[in-house]
Amino acid sequence: MRLARLMLAVFMGLGMAGGSAAQSGPAFVHAGVDDRFTSAIERGRFIMQELVQRAGVPGLGVAVGVEGQVVWSEGFGFADLEQGVPATRLTRFRVGSVSKPITAAALGLLVERGQLDLDLPVQRYVPTFPEKRWPVTSRALAGHLSGVRHYLGDETYGSRRYETVEEGLTIFKDDTLLFEPGTRFSYSSYAWNLLSAVVEGASGQNFLTFMDANVFEPLGLDHIVADHTDSLVPYRTRFYERTRAGGVLHAPYVDNSYKWAGGGFLSTAEDLVRFGMAHLEPGFLRPETVELLWTAQLTNNGNPTGYGIGWFTGTDHDGRRIVYHGGSSVGGRAMLLLFPEEGAVVALLSNASAPMTRSAAWSIAEPFLAPRPMDLSYVDHSGTYECTYPGEGGERHTATAHVAGSPEGYLLRVTTPRGSGEGIVVWSEGRRLRAVALEDGFWVTNLWLTREGEQATGHWGSIPLTCDVR
Repeated sequence: MRLARLMLAVFMGLGMAGGSAAQSGPAFVHAGVDDRFTSAIERGRFIMQELVQRAGVPGLGVAVGVEGQVVWSEGFGFADLEQGVPATRLTRFRVGSVSKPITAAALGLLVERGQLDLDLPVQRYVPTFPEKRWPVTSRALAGHLSGVRHYLGDETYGSRRYETVEEGLTIFKDDTLLFEPGTRFSYSSYAWNLLSAVVEGASGQNFLTFMDANVFEPLGLDHIVADHTDSLVPYRTRFYERTRAGGVLHAPYVDNSYKWAGGGFLSTAEDLVRFGMAHLEPGFLRPETVELLWTAQLTNNGNPTGYGIGWFTGTDHDGRRIVYHGGSSVGGRAMLLLFPEEGAVVALLSNASAPMTRSAAWSIAEPFLAPRPMDLSYVDHSGTYECTYPGEGGERHTATAHVAGSPEGYLLRVTTPRGSGEGIVVWSEGRRLRAVALEDGFWVTNLWLTREGEQATGHWGSIPLTCDVR
């Protein structure tokens, strides 16, 4: 609490806080959280409030789980701006492509039960899907290696209601594959729409019925539902879009019935965390099934794609394993991030275009992870950091960071070849400076620097930095 108040005071004292504190709904904080989590929650709450204020996001949801327990769940801003209805931990947001890892759980269950062979042609389970020049398998569909196309033009703004999963396939099923399956990675939500038909063919059940009976009900996920436009859905947020001038309007009406599996679910942040935690403990999927979902697939020439079955895979800056998925939809953004070895899960949701990125989720999750050795000696981080970093072609670029404040709360302004950012929340941990950056109202990334005298080294996201301090 003390750290958050000090940081807020620093922002307001330098004229950068800009307005009253963001509206926050009643929070859930697990009764057993220790002091480390209490501090982490205060830090996360400060970040979320800053995001609502500075990025102009109407409403947000956040939840964090550690070692099988939801330790924090809260809403910020508004679910309905016109009626002044606050976003709470019960608010249901559109999760977009986070629907894919949710559907991946169904694929894993069917594989375990011997009802689905990922390497058979998709027509085995969906006989009505036209044969293509090359065979298409469920594994290729699930790893974005199939050659099935993604959205074109304004297809994400469709308002037609499709009565069945198979009817929704008519949008793309007659189109030619973009390439031979397995030859390259090309992200495709339509591939996942086809997988929902695979689930139906393999299980003999309606897709949403199967999801309810085999994923949501067994895990107690009462708040993950399909975004039905023909039904009243309790606690469903209104959906917004932000204008170029910084205003907020109602998002266009859309009907997502053609893409339940690819991007059609609603959820609370808390239920997304519970879903993620179910992959970290026994009882839902077998360990070997989880590894199947989380192991990056390979192209035909052996190159890893960084994507398994419904999950992106990788490591963070400290070498910790992470699996994750983001979601973008009309009137919503989402991010679900898991740290398997640390047993931690974080979910972020919004009801408008917002920076719900992996870096944003990491900035919330990091203080909840197991503490690491830290140099607590005093270092004054104020100054101008002239940094260089490598470009894709081997050339080096420059970035300048101006730091002002004290060890208990700094302000930072960053200038890069892309532009500048300010209003950045910064923490000092001994010789290490950590920042969560906003640029043009969106998250840039996380920045951390370790200072040794007039030199500093660190990372900007995954990019290594070398800096002179003046």
